[in-house]
Amino acid sequence: MDAKPTFSRASAASSSVAGACIVRDARDIIPLLCGHYLRVGLAHVAFIDDGSTDGTFEFLRSLSKQTTRISVRRVFCDRFEQRKIMNETVNSLIQAGYQIVLPFDADEFWDIDAKNLAQRYEPEPERIFFGRWVNFVQGTNLKCPRPFGLFHIRYHAIAMDDATQETVTAFRRPFVCHSDTKVAFKTSKTLQLQLGQHSLDPKVETNKHAFEIFHIPLRYRSEIEKRGLNYEPRRAFIRTDPGQSWQSAFHRDVVTRKRVDEVWKANSACRAGYIVAYGERFPLVPDIRLRRLLLKASLYLAWSFRMIAV
Repeated sequence: MDAKPTFSRASAASSSVAGACIVRDARDIIPLLCGHYLRVGLAHVAFIDDGSTDGTFEFLRSLSKQTTRISVRRVFCDRFEQRKIMNETVNSLIQAGYQIVLPFDADEFWDIDAKNLAQRYEPEPERIFFGRWVNFVQGTNLKCPRPFGLFHIRYHAIAMDDATQETVTAFRRPFVCHSDTKVAFKTSKTLQLQLGQHSLDPKVETNKHAFEIFHIPLRYRSEIEKRGLNYEPRRAFIRTDPGQSWQSAFHRDVVTRKRVDEVWKANSACRAGYIVAYGERFPLVPDIRLRRLLLKASLYLAWSFRMIAV
């Protein structure tokens, strides 16, 4: 594994917001992710490439050569050391003077503006805040990544209180109806994130959240197989209880039990604007906010760096 990361110091209060993301084999979405977080004003986004083989690392390396606001380091390890790597990266950003840090996954778009965020929490020396997933749903016919495929998304799912690990893994509720919160913070002190960036250690419990996170949990049918066959074998080594990274374990079972088509149907939008999951019909909410966000991200990337987000 690489040495502990270091970053150039934040230069002003207006550029004190940074992000951190571990990514693996996400070439279809990573340009849009970069375009979004740069456009909304993050002063720096630190990516950790976890052994990608699909061009994700090469894209990030190319972009990092054009702007100091993006950095990427590559790690190769047999086991999924997400918690350790993310905490090293986040604490290095804090030590470099970035006061507000947003950890995020490669399918999460925090709906924020960095300048407004800094102003909102400017009076407070320390602050923990949360975002909640709004799960957007891809069309059933888009089974594999394709150019501009994410622009076809036009619905979000309704969060259901009973869409839990138990009901999702029992094939009773759609995964896209499961919602969760993610943590972010303003601090000058080192800290420890829990696995998945849902809370801090010691655990912070709260039902309050300040922001929405536009989340694309299953952006194509192929994501089910990727989660089950690419992600899960490495996560299984470090799982200490069934609740850790349970989604990838579920998708492994889906693949091995040959239920991929069934689960994709349960988590993707039909033309009429609903999902059919395990014999039940669930309504979806028409929502073009993600498409608008992705368009702005794409245009920002193309205008600023002459890079196409496809």
